[in-house]
Amino acid sequence: MSVFIAISVVDTFSLIDQFEWFMKNVAHLKSLRFYFVGCKIMPWISTQCQICSSCLVLLFTIERFISVRFPLKRAIICTKRRINTAIISIIVIAALATVYELHYIVMVTSPSKIVFTS
Repeated sequence: MSVFIAISVVDTFSLIDQFEWFMKNVAHLKSLRFYFVGCKIMPWISTQCQICSSCLVLLFTIERFISVRFPLKRAIICTKRRINTAIISIIVIAALATVYELHYIVMVTSPSKIVFTS
């Protein structure tokens, strides 16, 4: 059950790009990407959540495999503590794997438009 909650939270945050588009085009508000912190944080959150989403689906698949292949050992192998530890490990590893984006993404301004480079 906690895997489903983690997947739903991560997928919600991975939809930040669509929310940014909505804020800019529909609500006519200035996008968070036009600020220095938003320029760095928003792509990082989006990338991290995409990685977490894939890994959490893999975790759920492994848990289902164990439930089908070893039905009597499932309660021993897939404890709530192990699942929660795996979820936290996935989030931390994904954050560490994508932390380089916070340093390398820069906002380059030109007279006609703002360009984000990595």
